[in-house]
Amino acid sequence: MDFAIDRRKLEQMTASLAVLLLFFLTFGAIVAFANIIFEWDIFPPSIERALWFVFAAVAVVIFTSVLVNIMLNISLIALNAERLTKITKENGRKS
Repeated sequence: MDFAIDRRKLEQMTASLAVLLLFFLTFGAIVAFANIIFEWDIFPPSIERALWFVFAAVAVVIFTSVLVNIMLNISLIALNAERLTKITKENGRKS
């Protein structure tokens, strides 16, 4: 099985996913904290436990997306440094 996805495209997709999920996580956390502070009891306890699980799962996906972005960017930096070194060596030989 061969996946031919461009690194920049994958980075863009994971960054967009992380930002979108972070927005929803932030909104959900604000509502959850307001529910606790003001004792609104918006959801029954069983639903609240499920929502906390969803929040945790979304946080893990965000964390994973950020790690994928970091790995892709480190890989791109290494490739560009290698290219720069090669060009510098070639230009040094010409002088």
